[in-house]
Amino acid sequence: MIAGLRGVLVSTTPCVVEVGGVGFEVQIPEKDRASLTTGEVSFFTYLYVREDRLHLYGFLDARDRELFVRLIEVSGIGPKIAINILSAEPSERIVRAIRNRDTAFLCKLPGLGKKTAERLAVELKDKLAHLGAAMTGTARTGGEVREEAFLALVSLGLTNGTAERALEQIDWNSDDATSVEKVVKRALKDASAA
Repeated sequence: MIAGLRGVLVSTTPCVVEVGGVGFEVQIPEKDRASLTTGEVSFFTYLYVREDRLHLYGFLDARDRELFVRLIEVSGIGPKIAINILSAEPSERIVRAIRNRDTAFLCKLPGLGKKTAERLAVELKDKLAHLGAAMTGTARTGGEVREEAFLALVSLGLTNGTAERALEQIDWNSDDATSVEKVVKRALKDASAA
């Protein structure tokens, strides 16, 4: 799994990042493309593997990456639809609509019909609680620590689901929850005990 990519931006359309002499084509939301400037760039990435090809998806914000991963877990939503959804509206608005089961809004997003929008709202409503709080600014620090810890756990070999369950066991009000290293150690301990 390639969890992150840092290098020199070679092109924005398509987005190509050169790392150590190798150019990586990265699929990104349009809102991220609009804010890119020449020089060094860093993406939180997700490598989507199919039998016949690999696609690398990149995001300037770790919370957008997590929302993307959550979206593609829902039946009927592939990475192309997910990236188009993230391009269409701010992530904060999408998360709020999912948590409020605002299917009227969700149906307006590209690639979503009524049934898929309803499924999205049902399946992700409770899985995005921490993400919504982080995006609205309440507990932002905890949200950032959580996102970095999630990415670290996945890069250490845990599945998304296992990493998520381990992070759900963390007491986010404790002093230790402000340290990514301490959160990762605790989550790994909880994951190995499960």
